[in-house]
Amino acid sequence: MQADHSSIAQQKHSGATLCQILLTALFLAAPLYFQPNLGGRGLELTFNIPVWAAASFLISSGLYLIAATQWFVRPAHSWAFLLFPVVMVLSGIIAGSSQPIPWLFRQIYVIGGVLFLFSLFQFNIKQQQIERILYVVVASAFVNALIAIAQIFSPELIRGWLVTAGNTPVGVFQQINVLSSYLATGIILSFYLMSRPSIRSASLAARLLLIICIGSCAFIITYIGSRIGMLSVVAGLTIMLVSRRQQLKKRAALTLIGLLSLLGGAIPGGTIQEISGFEKLSQKTIEIAKGADASIRVNMYAIALELVAQKPWFGHGIGNFQRVWGMQSGDYHQRNPSAKLPPYVTHPHNELVYWLIEGGIISFAGILVAIGAILLALIRCGPQRGGGYAALLIPISLHAQVELPFYLSSLHWFLWLFLVFIVLRHHTSANSIPLSLPAVRLIKSAAILFCIGSSYFLIHSARAQADIHAYLTNKEQQGPYLQIALNNLYFKPYAERLAMRSLLHSGILDKNPDKVHYFTQWAEQQISTNPQLKLFEDLNNGYTFLGLEEARCRIIHTGARMYPMNEPLKAAANACEKPK
Repeated sequence: MQADHSSIAQQKHSGATLCQILLTALFLAAPLYFQPNLGGRGLELTFNIPVWAAASFLISSGLYLIAATQWFVRPAHSWAFLLFPVVMVLSGIIAGSSQPIPWLFRQIYVIGGVLFLFSLFQFNIKQQQIERILYVVVASAFVNALIAIAQIFSPELIRGWLVTAGNTPVGVFQQINVLSSYLATGIILSFYLMSRPSIRSASLAARLLLIICIGSCAFIITYIGSRIGMLSVVAGLTIMLVSRRQQLKKRAALTLIGLLSLLGGAIPGGTIQEISGFEKLSQKTIEIAKGADASIRVNMYAIALELVAQKPWFGHGIGNFQRVWGMQSGDYHQRNPSAKLPPYVTHPHNELVYWLIEGGIISFAGILVAIGAILLALIRCGPQRGGGYAALLIPISLHAQVELPFYLSSLHWFLWLFLVFIVLRHHTSANSIPLSLPAVRLIKSAAILFCIGSSYFLIHSARAQADIHAYLTNKEQQGPYLQIALNNLYFKPYAERLAMRSLLHSGILDKNPDKVHYFTQWAEQQISTNPQLKLFEDLNNGYTFLGLEEARCRIIHTGARMYPMNEPLKAAANACEKPK
């Protein structure tokens, strides 16, 4: 069954409108959702829940549109973007994982991103519509800058809606560097929109939005003293000004006002504090320049390379990072006792290194192939257009090399993919897919069911997150706490740890050795797969209650070896060494 051309055109037009609405909701509205949470990553940060909901609706709509029009649009070298999910699953199966739930959601994260990217091509979005969405992203950056300014000067204004950390500007992201790279993207994007021909017909409000976004974002970045934020702005803006110089010269007055706004925000932001943002930046830079013994990050990369060398091809398995890192960092510290390491590590502060450790060279190669396809697309766009696009990608791409912004903020993940889509959309091919009526109905039904299913899961996850927060903050009150969380696939491991810790405390309080013994058996198994720092403290308390001194000292020495910079564990290990 083949749809007629007029019907296809109408559906594509409606699809483009729907895409604009969904992307506006994703970038501007969804990040503003907040409910009390304990921080962390992924869905533990509640703004990520509606962000994923908007992305899921867009993926469902893209699939529905493919069935309705029986056309599939794909970018050039599309195989390069499909290769990484394939090798990721393959390496995960071969390497195995002791953490099946984290393994599953890492797969969903990557596959969901690829589906989001390919879905964008199905809506036939025109350049004018893309620029409208980019103005939405600028507005989103400005709103986040305003929230951060309120957190600095008047946190009481937003305290009823958003949890604040004193006067620290963390935004909705609850982490300063994640906020900084998002605002840096807003600054560079504002200059890019100034260079577009459409700026001539843009309204005064649109031009003012670009100017005040630049100034407010620059103020927050320098106030924070974020190295990655400042470096992103300098690198990205330099590339933008050089590659788009001909276009920006035609709007010299507006460009000059933008640069003055940048300085007008950056200078007071970097100087008004007792310890200014510029001083913070200088201190951090000096610390890195002192060498391996004084730089935590250099030592972390050394440990990471040792782990890669152990299992180079397929890695240690997705979800196994913390276990293998703990063992290797202990061994590294014994060989380098003067080396400085962080007291607790959950990731290697580099996206590529993270995949090298867990997924090996096979997964890493899949990432490089996708990056190569993006670079090729940038080159094919030419120096002016391609340079401007490259500048837009710099803040989030650089941030991924020093931290893991995609796991903390799904908004960064989908914004980065949208910017990649803008690069790739200039070279695409459309393929007709003749489908029978039953096949069309099946695909449409699958798209609708995916939308419903993902919505149900995300709503349930929001309730599970609230369930955990209520349990931890209102223990005196009666309530069926953790019942929802224990039945949620994403939050189940977290809820199980809390439930077992409660069992330990009640067992000690009630002087019930059976409960405590049950907990120690569970915790020993957990440490073998996911050795979280808190488990060592709990096992110490459990074995102390049971009077099992040998088991207590064994677990303390294990913890001290895995977390050599943790002072309480070191003190407890030293106490075990002393003669009784």
